[in-house]
Amino acid sequence: MRQKVKKEVMQAELVIAIGLVWGHLNARQFEEAYSLAKGCMCIWPEDRSLALMFAYASAELLEPVDQQKLTRLRDSASEEWIGFVLRRAENHAEQLTEPENA
Repeated sequence: MRQKVKKEVMQAELVIAIGLVWGHLNARQFEEAYSLAKGCMCIWPEDRSLALMFAYASAELLEPVDQQKLTRLRDSASEEWIGFVLRRAENHAEQLTEPENA
């Protein structure tokens, strides 16, 4: 019975963590979202929502995006989000390689 209580607490903490990361993303606080999501991924490495939000925060901060992991997470529900994240990462990479006077 004690195991069930621990699982319910962990689930509640995960929901809170997802909400906090999402709140930072919505406020365009990408550094905070990145840091929080990175830490949360250590606790919940297989959570899809955290992985998708971490990828977005990474792209916005010009950090490497794990494209292989995104490909593994791809399904009909996340297709548009993953496409968006990959486009953002690609656009930022192009901006870094363009000459400033162009």
